[in-house]
Amino acid sequence: MKLSRRTAAAVTLTVLTLLPLGATTAPASAAATVRDRIVSVARGEITPAGTSPETTGSCDRYFAYHRGSGSCVKTPWCAAFAEWTWHRAGIDGTVDDLAARGIGKWGKQKGLFHQRGTYTPKPGDLVIYGEPDGGTPGHVGVVAAVHANGTLDTVDGNLGDKVALRTHLDPSTVITNHQAVSGYVSPPGA
Repeated sequence: MKLSRRTAAAVTLTVLTLLPLGATTAPASAAATVRDRIVSVARGEITPAGTSPETTGSCDRYFAYHRGSGSCVKTPWCAAFAEWTWHRAGIDGTVDDLAARGIGKWGKQKGLFHQRGTYTPKPGDLVIYGEPDGGTPGHVGVVAAVHANGTLDTVDGNLGDKVALRTHLDPSTVITNHQAVSGYVSPPGA
């Protein structure tokens, strides 16, 4: 059906009137960056108060992209959560290592690891606790926000057996699983 110019103009004016001030007609998915998607996925997994992913087994899905599979009741799952988050956000060519420090090692091999103090992390990066040598123990979280004072908000899998939001962490002093922050791994292509 062909619309007259007057009808087309009226339809356009109606649509623009209904949009919030400052909104565009571009699809939301096109406007979101890869890093925004990573943070959105991670934040969407924060465990509600009074629930336990390990009791329900809901954290087993974080092993979906691991070559061997796994169970969050039997296997530490912070790395599985971090990798799953990147996959769900559409990152290709990601790491497949269930050791947090293994993710750091992978990042070094791919040129994606940045030593703490030499790089300002960005939302969507993974924060690595412990030197990136592939060993354990260690910990990994998803950077959700970076504040002007240098502190970070992170979303961490398997922190207290939950997916937890941690706010205003000072990367130079925070310790997790007896390890200090060694650095950050940036998502490939971001």
